[in-house]
Amino acid sequence: MHILCGTAALILFWVPIFTKKGHLNHKKFGRAYRNLMYAVAASGSIMAVIVIAIPLVIKPQLANATNVEQAVENVRYFWVFLIYLGLLSYTTTKHGDAVLKAGNNRTALRNVYYVAPILMLAIGGVAFIAIGSLRDQTLHFLFGILGLIVGLSMLRYVFRKHVSKGVYLLEHIGSMIGSGIGAYTAFFAFGGRHILEGIGNYQLIFWIAPGVLGSLLSFYLSRKYRKVFQIDKTVSA
Repeated sequence: MHILCGTAALILFWVPIFTKKGHLNHKKFGRAYRNLMYAVAASGSIMAVIVIAIPLVIKPQLANATNVEQAVENVRYFWVFLIYLGLLSYTTTKHGDAVLKAGNNRTALRNVYYVAPILMLAIGGVAFIAIGSLRDQTLHFLFGILGLIVGLSMLRYVFRKHVSKGVYLLEHIGSMIGSGIGAYTAFFAFGGRHILEGIGNYQLIFWIAPGVLGSLLSFYLSRKYRKVFQIDKTVSA
């Protein structure tokens, strides 16, 4: 189910990007993408928890490692990272959907149930920055920074006193692209790494590329639709 939903989400991600905003196809495929991402995040998290809890049962080959404890620890750190990617995809997908429904009225977003996962994303970012630094894990470090920035940005949007009319459209675009970054990174970091393992450390490029390219796409589309919808750049803190 995880693989099927994940594959469909990776493909469907591009349909709303290239369909006219606000039209039926954009909304229809956008809802389908949202639901698929929820299924991917949930199923991926369940699998990760199982691996973290009983790594030697799921991966019995670890028992043959020279240092079993170290091998188990590495596996657990990797799957905790995948849970974090799932949280990134879930929160950005949910935020992108919620801000569109809330429109210019952000009051509905200011509750503990909505804010808690975003806060976890920001706090988790700090934790992964520390893990990446201490364990010399570039991927953990970079996505710790990304998660922290994204989490703080979403919290700032929710609690900012005033925002210009229509800014929620730009927030929607940025968040949905953020969910795509999480999805594509998870693919390259897990499924795709079996295809890319022959290129050694260069596969790190493919893990980081979704974040870089997604950020550029978000910047381009936000700038484009700021002009299309004539959204004022001025906002109050």
